[in-house]
Amino acid sequence: MTNKTVRGVKIKKIPLFGRVDKRRQPRPDISALMKEKWEDPEFRERMKKRDEDRIAAAKLDPEKYTNAGIPWGHTRATAQPLWDRANELADRFIKIMEDKGELPTDEVVQVRTEDGVENVTVPGTEDGMAKAALKQAFVLAVGPVDKKIQIQAINTVLNFTKAKPESKSKLTLNKAEDFLNDILNDRAD
Repeated sequence: MTNKTVRGVKIKKIPLFGRVDKRRQPRPDISALMKEKWEDPEFRERMKKRDEDRIAAAKLDPEKYTNAGIPWGHTRATAQPLWDRANELADRFIKIMEDKGELPTDEVVQVRTEDGVENVTVPGTEDGMAKAALKQAFVLAVGPVDKKIQIQAINTVLNFTKAKPESKSKLTLNKAEDFLNDILNDRAD
């Protein structure tokens, strides 16, 4: 166990579960070693080449070097099947809404790519763009995202698809008016 002084107060480090956690102890020797390494021109050149290679690789394949779309606690390999399933559910949801006539159908255009020909849907109207936005909101609602984002996406989907219920104050006013009308009718009889 070591003692540490922080802002004039001595703090005694307590080992975790009977053992000393070496990650929590200060290592001033590493700082000195790294300073010594960076003074070496050969090491500096190796690190410069490493950084340039990484930047070049990131430009060639930017998705490999970003964690966008990968939720906390997942790897790319574990998140991708979840996103695929979310997209599948969103497509099914949109198809059901189109079959009911609640959404317009989009124009499909064939585009040549390196892999061959690919069908791409192009929204032609504002309704089509709303459908594309609704699909993405549904993907976020059922996909592996943070709960706050998921709740916002579910709210967006519900606002677009379901009518809001009448407020209780309107219902109570009607009930109160009915009550008074009943009283007046009873007095008149």
